[in-house]
Amino acid sequence: MSIGRRLLGSAAVALGLLGAAAPAQATELDFHTLYLFEHGGYDGRATPLQTVEWSDAGHFWVFRPISQPELPLFNDEASSLTNNDWNAWVVFDDKNYRDRRYCIRPGESVPSLGAQQFKFNDKISSALRLESASCAGYPAFFTTG
Repeated sequence: MSIGRRLLGSAAVALGLLGAAAPAQATELDFHTLYLFEHGGYDGRATPLQTVEWSDAGHFWVFRPISQPELPLFNDEASSLTNNDWNAWVVFDDKNYRDRRYCIRPGESVPSLGAQQFKFNDKISSALRLESASCAGYPAFFTTG
């Protein structure tokens, strides 16, 4: 099943339980954020890196992408990822944004973090959302241009 045809149908995600892992099912990646997948090829459990906040101005819940200095529910378990956000993200192999890192730009996906050029399978322990679509000097999964 393609990335564009998956939906995170879990009540935990719908309620915004701070990146709680959920099964990747049905049709779309609905939220603009970074998604981590348990298995290569965007398969298995998936987690969006987001939180939910109450908007006093609009009186509704808002899902917002959020950096996570530690991934307690999905630590060292990601084997593929996709960036459905408008901003770039940096994933790190240690908590608190430390050690080896890779940047993923908006619209990019990595079907196998275990690929020879990355060797990053089951390594991600923290994720930082950048302020723009640029990798801002961080090493990227893919070169452009």
